[in-house]
Parts: sequence; C-alpha cells; structure tokens
Amino acid sequence: MSIARLKRNLLNKLINARIDLDAYLQLRKAKGYMTVSESDELRDNLFDLCTEMRSQAAQLSALPEPEEREALHNAAEAMVTAAVSLMSGRHDCPLFVVVDADKLERCLTVLTNSIKQLNASISHSSA
Repeated sequence: MSIARLKRNLLNKLINARIDLDAYLQLRKAKGYMTVSESDELRDNLFDLCTEMRSQAAQLSALPEPEEREALHNAAEAMVTAAVSLMSGRHDCPLFVVVDADKLERCLTVLTNSIKQLNASISHSSA
C-alpha cells in the first residue's frame, strides 16, 4: 500500500474513532455514567486502532513531513489515554462505569487537532 493511501486510510479510521469518542463523551455527560459494555467496546476499538498504527510504524516513519508524524503520534497517544481511562470507574456497581469526562474531553481535543493537521497535509499534498 502506498504511503499516501495508508495515510488516507488511517485518517478515515481516526475520524471514525473521533466520532465514536465524541458520541460516548456526550452520552457520558448526559447520563453521568456508561455501561461496562459501552466502555469496553470503545476501549477495545481504540486499542485496536493503536495496534494497527503500531504495526504500520515502519511505513509511517517514512512520512516526509515531521508534522504528519507528530500528528499521528499525538492521535495515538490521545487514543491510548482515552482507552486507559475507560478501564477505570468501576467503583460501586459492576454494571456501570463513571469515566472522567474531563480527561476524555482533553483526549478528544488532541485527537481532533491531530485529524485537522493530517487533513490539512493531505489537502496540501493533493493540491
């Protein structure tokens, strides 16, 4: 797979992860808690995407722009932080989780900024 295609594919997956994280966060803020299964599903999806990015690290290290590499690193870091946060919060009830919404909000912001940076570099390179 070409580096441009790999980058575009990852960008699409990052956008989907951002949508999922945003939806989870909005529900968490509205309800005040989430079910264990909702948290586990998002956590597994975030970890899976990070694993995929790690497996493609050699190809991604060949990206010509350091800003692109940094944006991907920041996105992966934000996803891992969010995924680890989703592992916490099972204090009083084994069926519900109270995850730190502020921490997830910060992860969402970093992920959003990384996506914007990657999207701008793709738009620039195709112009």
